Amino acid sequence: MSLSARRTWALMLAGVMAFGVVGCAAPEEPASPEEPAAEAREVKIGFAAPLTGDNALYGQGMKRAVELAIEEANASEEAKAKGITFTINAQDDAADPKQAVNVANALAGDAAVIGVVGHFNSGCSIPAAPVYEQSSLAMVTVSSNPQLTATGLKNVARIVAKDDAQGGFAGTLATELGFKKVALIDDGTPYGQGLAAEFKKAFQAAGGTITSEERIQPKEVDFSALVTKLKKQSADAIYYAGAHTEGALITKQMKEAGFKVPVMGGDMLYTPDYIEIAGKDNAEGDIATSLGLPLEQQPKGVEFAAKYRDKHDAAPESYDSYAYDAAWTIINAVLSAGTDRAAVMQAVRSGSIDGVTGVVAFDENGDNKQQVISAYRVEGGQWKQIQK
Repeated sequence: MSLSARRTWALMLAGVMAFGVVGCAAPEEPASPEEPAAEAREVKIGFAAPLTGDNALYGQGMKRAVELAIEEANASEEAKAKGITFTINAQDDAADPKQAVNVANALAGDAAVIGVVGHFNSGCSIPAAPVYEQSSLAMVTVSSNPQLTATGLKNVARIVAKDDAQGGFAGTLATELGFKKVALIDDGTPYGQGLAAEFKKAFQAAGGTITSEERIQPKEVDFSALVTKLKKQSADAIYYAGAHTEGALITKQMKEAGFKVPVMGGDMLYTPDYIEIAGKDNAEGDIATSLGLPLEQQPKGVEFAAKYRDKHDAAPESYDSYAYDAAWTIINAVLSAGTDRAAVMQAVRSGSIDGVTGVVAFDENGDNKQQVISAYRVEGGQWKQIQK
């Protein structure tokens, strides 16, 4: 190789080495490490209510409301950042206490279930609650019997007013409406017996007289003997504490037998199905109390109703906004406390949300600090609010 060629090769080699040194030099500002991605995890919201049978309209509506809450939670940036996807594990307790215990065991046995919305009926919630408590599962319920939160269980949170508030309200309302004598009927369930007892206490304290106390059975359909007995009394009204199906049949058979006094009852009567089963003429003038305010008067009720209709092409039932808030109560607890059952249980009882129904926060017994009751009368085939 000539001297000229060797010089050219040396210059090229020096350039390559210089380039390599520059290319390997540390940058002036090291890049900051990326945040590690959150581990993806499925978190289930348990749901337990009657999805079949006479009370299925309540359970199906509540399930739709929980599904709406879950869809919204999964779209939130907070859930995405934590790698959490919420799903529902929905179980049908058929409004049967024995089945409710089976459902509770099934939900408790699913390790991905972190809290439960349910049950609907007090007769189901009362035996199911200890099953959840043994597994540190939070239970946010619309069941209204006072016994549920009187047992000292730390996992129970009730999102609606209690029957002692509702029954007392109804007893006082009856006297304000001019009823002096009322015949009392309950359906033998914890809900019905508790509501009737509170009505009786308040009505008698206000000077009213209970003409008789009767009991029917759930799923009973022929009330002809009961109607005959009631017709012989001089009651101004009937107070029925039980589900809407039997209540509607009682008022239908009463009116068709010529005994045309109002039937008054609790929140389970407050559904369009009551009027449909009874017939609007037979239901005219009947009265129901309800837990909380009408949906359009709830702080975010109009917005909720619009979202619900858009998703499900149906109007919400009376408990659906409460089921939605119950689901968000659990979701909020998971997002703040993590996915440990015991931590979520404690976060549910100590936390609060600004919900559709108002501020949801619980006292030391697990009862919602809001204890609001409203009243309605059937007028022109529709429930119309009674202004006190």
